[in-house]
Amino acid sequence: MSALMLINKLTVKPGKRDEVTAILLESGKAFDGIDGCVMSLVTHDADDADVLWVQDVWADEAAHEAAMAEPQMREYVQKCVPLLSGMPEQHRVLAVGGKTPKGLGL
Repeated sequence: MSALMLINKLTVKPGKRDEVTAILLESGKAFDGIDGCVMSLVTHDADDADVLWVQDVWADEAAHEAAMAEPQMREYVQKCVPLLSGMPEQHRVLAVGGKTPKGLGL
């Protein structure tokens, strides 16, 4: 089975990028002890100050679903949503090869 990668584009309200970044980084700490989360990365768009990208790599769909079902994740979502201008855009892709972090298993 291929690893599941989620590429999320979040457009924030003007001036809210740093606040949303802090929330995302804090919520990402919850994944530190989860073996099924291979990578979680928050990045700022180089050309648009109101866009953030969040990339997660999961061992499989079940690992991602279990992590998202954790009660503390709802709290982080509730903090972020009012700071966004529109809904996040999510792309689901399956990793099939290339240079990867150790442990990705491709």
